[in-house]
Amino acid sequence: MTLNIREKLLKEDYKEQEDIKSIPVIGLLDISNDEFEFLKENGINTIEDMVAKWKGAYSSLIKKIPKDRVNSWIAGSKLLLVSEKERITTGAKIVLAGIDNVGKTSLSIALKHRGALSLLFQRLYALTPTRGLLRSKIEVFGMDIHLNELGGQLIYREDYLQNPEQYFLGTDILIYIVDVQDADRYEESIEYLKQIVHVTKALKINIPWMLFFHKSDPDFELTAKAADVFNSMVNYIDENVEFFEPASNIFRTTVKLRSTVLGAFSHIFRNVVLIKDSIYDASKQVAEKLNADYFGLYDFRSNVCFAQYSKRDDLEELSHNAYYEAIETIVNMREPFLRVRRYTVDENLNENFILRDVKFGDERYIMAMLTPDEEIARNLDQDSIEEVIDEYLNDWIEFRSYAKFPMD
Repeated sequence: MTLNIREKLLKEDYKEQEDIKSIPVIGLLDISNDEFEFLKENGINTIEDMVAKWKGAYSSLIKKIPKDRVNSWIAGSKLLLVSEKERITTGAKIVLAGIDNVGKTSLSIALKHRGALSLLFQRLYALTPTRGLLRSKIEVFGMDIHLNELGGQLIYREDYLQNPEQYFLGTDILIYIVDVQDADRYEESIEYLKQIVHVTKALKINIPWMLFFHKSDPDFELTAKAADVFNSMVNYIDENVEFFEPASNIFRTTVKLRSTVLGAFSHIFRNVVLIKDSIYDASKQVAEKLNADYFGLYDFRSNVCFAQYSKRDDLEELSHNAYYEAIETIVNMREPFLRVRRYTVDENLNENFILRDVKFGDERYIMAMLTPDEEIARNLDQDSIEEVIDEYLNDWIEFRSYAKFPMD
């Protein structure tokens, strides 16, 4: 669902203009002639001016024009410039595939579940096999993610393979799921994977693949046989699928550690529906301002991590685990909350984990950070935290409004 930023944000007369930087700001769809004259008085004539000069003119602009409108113009202008370099989408169709009983439905439920693990397991115990195609939707930062779960029983698999255009066309990402504990069906799982690769190649569907080694419970021990089978799967996808990176597209998941599920989907959503490079850079700037070794901004509704930066890979894993553990202990999510916990990472590094709800406009988010700075942990300044996030990430938070609102 690639978003055509020009179609979304520009008036008809300006949609075909090649040089976005030189487009007059009145070319933005919701700027009037009077507002354009006021912007020019403040030194802002073009899209490039809006991006480069808004800080100097901001206090003057918001005295006459509502702040949310000015913010949306700034965000829109930045998005127009970024769109020349990066793909921008407003949502995604994600297909979950695998043979029956690998845990596709449990992944979907764990992704959307809020509350204690005991309640999650009660739902999972009552599951029955998925019959055919099961569609569901999750909203992530105002953007719709459509999950298409393909029931894995043989009768349904045959239908998917005989009529692949009905199930795979329009897909943005395909997640293939393997039950690591069902050794008797490894070969069947490999064969089905190969069949899906074959039909998607025949349809010329060049999309990213993700490989989930599911039911990787904490006490599960990988056998030599399993390691060989899994390596052959990885090698086959790597050789036959154009958009597959073994280093970043393989996940070990289990509903017993919910952070593995939400961490995997957070990674996928950031790569699919957001402006990946720009939001990473902005997150890094926030982390540096806050003296944080890890910074993450999470969607309040879905718990998906929208923006993050980590100095080290192990700190990212620690933060995700700490986040989801803390979330399940907060009794009333409607009230403001703060959690601080200290972790010893190694003999040379102690980290303070801070969890705090933050608000921008009418929307709530959850901030998580790791910092070695004891002073920050003891005297967290809510206003200054929100100011820093607002300064560097507000453009991408504002993107939600553009992604959702049709602006016809």
